[in-house]
Amino acid sequence: MNVLTDELNTMRTTVDDAALNRAKNTLKMNVLQAMEKSDDRLEEIARNFMTYGDLTFHQYCDKIDGVSSSDINRVASKALGGKPTLLVQGGAINLVPSVTEVARQLN
Repeated sequence: MNVLTDELNTMRTTVDDAALNRAKNTLKMNVLQAMEKSDDRLEEIARNFMTYGDLTFHQYCDKIDGVSSSDINRVASKALGGKPTLLVQGGAINLVPSVTEVARQLN
């Protein structure tokens, strides 16, 4: 849990340009690979048209390229600013930190 909260907290700090570009390229590659089959492309285009009126694959890439470090920081701060919700499964529940402890680590 400590590693997870540390990683989430680092999203509030400035993201290195090289790491940000690497993540953007990986995401674009994953989106485009998911659309390799024409059936998948057609379904995605139809879903986007119904939801947004229009959103092409080039627009996906443009939106991904438009993400900045400050955007990530803002969203992470907003997402991590509230009280966390924990779901625990298994036999060692007594080893899981309390919601208060997790909230303290995230703030």
